[in-house]
Parts: sequence; structure tokens; C-alpha cells
Amino acid sequence: MITDDANIVDPKSCQLESWVKTSQASLERWAVPGCNFAWDMEISIGGNAQNAKLEGDSQFWLFQAKKRWKKLETHSWGLSTTLGRVTERPGRSQQLSSDTQAPASAQDTYLNVPITWALASDRFVHLNLGWIHHERLRVSHPTWGLGGEYGLTPRAFAIGEVFGESGTQSKTQMGFRYWVSPQMLQLDTTYGQPLRGGKEERWISIGLRWLSDPLW
Repeated sequence: MITDDANIVDPKSCQLESWVKTSQASLERWAVPGCNFAWDMEISIGGNAQNAKLEGDSQFWLFQAKKRWKKLETHSWGLSTTLGRVTERPGRSQQLSSDTQAPASAQDTYLNVPITWALASDRFVHLNLGWIHHERLRVSHPTWGLGGEYGLTPRAFAIGEVFGESGTQSKTQMGFRYWVSPQMLQLDTTYGQPLRGGKEERWISIGLRWLSDPLW
């Protein structure tokens, strides 16, 4: 899900979130490891390789810090803040096809505030309110997201969300999550599209999340 939850990985533990997102226009392959070693803060460093029909190949590198202020508990709510930076670098195909100077890297800085309500042990509502600054365009926009998880079985969840950025078209996606090994290995798949987009803008994603035991 793009809409983040207020939780973070357990203290002294790490996780790996990876996913593939494909549409008629592009293919993205992401891997983002993160760890919580101190101060109830999750530090994540990762990136992707992306192939797009119109823009060509590119790479994205992500660094973010997520601080949990209120731990989420059943029939209560949780609160975190996330500060991050994403850098896009043109791939080799863009550099070779450019007749002039090679395309410059683009950097975005973002702040997000995830709030989660645990309506039950298997039912959650997530609200995100944030801000993003696009350095290349020299513009800043508010961001938002609203998502939910609903337990179907002890291991399977239905998920859905709608999210957006001011000045751009909002998007929605829905899908399923399944714990292959509870609290250790999770698979998910989603189908999404812009609220008023065409068939070529629809996407499918398949993701894997691995959680470690405490490392010491």
C-alpha cells in the first residue's frame, strides 16, 4: 500500500519490503530494507530499477526515517512521522539517447504523518497527511492517503486505499495480503488505477515482506 501505517518494525529488528509493479507503460522493481536499532525509529534505504516506454530506463534511490510517537494497540490508535528523500537518476538508455547534455538527477523531499486506528485485532484504518517538494520543478504539494485492512481469515486480509497529491490525479488500488509465516513472511498483490485514468494507466503489483527476529 502507498498509504503507510503508523507502526514500525520491532526494536532491534529489520525487514525487507520488495515488490514488482507493472502496467502497459512501465515496469518497476523495488527493494527497501529497514531496521529499528534505536529511539523507536525505523531507518530505510532502498531503491528500484524502472523501465518506461516513454521516459526510458531510470533508477530511484530512497532514504527515509520513520519515528513512532504512539504505539498502535487494539481498539486504540497510533501515530508516526516520516521524513524522506527520493533521488531519480536516468538509466543508461536515457544517457545514450540524449543528443545534448545527459538528463540531470531529480530529487524529491517528503514529510508524511501516518495515523492508524485499530478497530479490532484484524481491522485497521490508515490516514496519511503530508507534503512533498519537487526540487526540479521547484514546487511543493500537500499529499494524502486513506486506506484500510480487513481480516478475512487469521492469515488473509483484504486491503484498499485511495491516495493523491495536490495538482495531480488521485489513484486507488485494492488487493489481498497473506501471511505465509505469521509475523515473518507476507505476500500481497494489488490492482490499481487513477480515478479517471485509461486502461494503459492501470497497474498490478506483487510484493513480499520479510521480518526478522531481534538481532541481539
